[in-house]
Amino acid sequence: MNAAAPYTTLERFLDHWDGVRMVTLKLLHCFGEADLRRALWAGSKTVGEMFHHIGGHQFYAARGLFLGQWEPSGTLEESPDADWELHKHLTIYQHQTLHRWLEDVQERLRVWARQADGTRLQDFAPDNPWHEGMRGWLLLQHAYQDELHHRGQLYLFARQLGLIPPDVFAVDHPDYWEQRKWK
Repeated sequence: MNAAAPYTTLERFLDHWDGVRMVTLKLLHCFGEADLRRALWAGSKTVGEMFHHIGGHQFYAARGLFLGQWEPSGTLEESPDADWELHKHLTIYQHQTLHRWLEDVQERLRVWARQADGTRLQDFAPDNPWHEGMRGWLLLQHAYQDELHHRGQLYLFARQLGLIPPDVFAVDHPDYWEQRKWK
């Protein structure tokens, strides 16, 4: 009996996530720089902190999953979680630094995925202190869904401020979609 082809591959999943990130970056730029300091509601994260969190969650999950490195090591440049508060302070107040952070994390995800042992996606990660008992694919999808969840909150906030956020789906962005459709 022939085994069915997988619904997706890591490369196709990462390409899809690139589309999600492209829309997230367009959403970032629909906010003014002053908006980056606004809280979504009293006591909540600011808009800038929320975008930083999207990258931070992905960074931590992907580095841990693919490299088995759950603790910071190295400089702030190599390991922003060596001092999250400092990294956040240096990142969240400008479009340029947030944009670069989110692009950098997306690129690191691809680099780490290429370096990883292929079994990390299928197996449980016993070294995972964050979500014990979670398989690699599920952990990766958890970080992906976290981006969508927080992006939804940011869409709502943008609309409450009277801003016009970008279309939600990558297929509604011909600059992105035309080169990818039918693949």
